[in-house]
Amino acid sequence: MVTLQAPTIATAVVARVEPVREDQSDADADAGPAGADPGVRTVRWSNAGHPPPMLIAPDGSVSTLAASRSDLLLGVIPDAERHESVMTLTPGSTLFLYTDGLVERRDESLSDSLQTLRGVLADVAHLDVEGLCDAVLDRLLPARRTDDVALVAVRVALPG
Repeated sequence: MVTLQAPTIATAVVARVEPVREDQSDADADAGPAGADPGVRTVRWSNAGHPPPMLIAPDGSVSTLAASRSDLLLGVIPDAERHESVMTLTPGSTLFLYTDGLVERRDESLSDSLQTLRGVLADVAHLDVEGLCDAVLDRLLPARRTDDVALVAVRVALPG
């Protein structure tokens, strides 16, 4: 925000998906053991007040990726320390990120909206990522939109 010289605040999730490293330290034990299946991926993310990413497991179950620590919104304190969370993504799992326009409603609590999103994701988990995103938009976008919406779905490829 300082570099952009933007006197504003914003929410954001920054995530990086990468193969599990052979030299992974014990500190990253939750991200998978060294020498793990080459199809396994690690996701590292930091959340600055943004709606939490969702993880769709290969069996279709959906969980919220809660950060290990909550960070301030961007722009509140320019040099605020940021924290990183780490998790393993197994082949067939899908990481789902989205903007607040998908879930924030004046007439519904954020908690209820996130529960609705989890239910929709579970219902459409069997679709390819493009179909999944289309189905989520079809089911969750209100007829009259007041905010922009962006989605990113990353599925870890199955071996072979």
